[in-house]
Amino acid sequence: MTRAQRPLRFLLIALTLFLALSAVPGGISLLVGINAPPVEPLKGSVFSDFLLPGLALLVLVGGSAVVAAVLLLRKSRFAVVLAITTGLIVMSFEFVEVIAIGSPPGPARSMQILYFGVGVALVAAALGLLLTDGAAVGATMTAGAPERS
Repeated sequence: MTRAQRPLRFLLIALTLFLALSAVPGGISLLVGINAPPVEPLKGSVFSDFLLPGLALLVLVGGSAVVAAVLLLRKSRFAVVLAITTGLIVMSFEFVEVIAIGSPPGPARSMQILYFGVGVALVAAALGLLLTDGAAVGATMTAGAPERS
């Protein structure tokens, strides 16, 4: 691992852990109705209650973040791809949320912006890690190669 890769890897671990530690309890709270928002904002949307959004938050967002964090900590070769996927999932979740209930001023809008930003940061950091990894591999491969005239 190169010097440029360490902070990116640390950032990916921090973001996936943050997402896992907030999306899993958030999904559970929506499913069991603890601290859940009122269902009135869902009127006119495809959702009649918070069952599907809660499951999506718990399983898709939280589940992918948990698996990505574990794979990053274990230095799996699939970790970066799953981190990108997790970022895309959380951005999609927030996009659907804004389409379904809008973006009301206050804490809800702040959370939508925060979590969409987490998704963007996950994708950007993971792509950065892939790019630096490719540069490191290319440098290693050319280091021992004979010079061309």
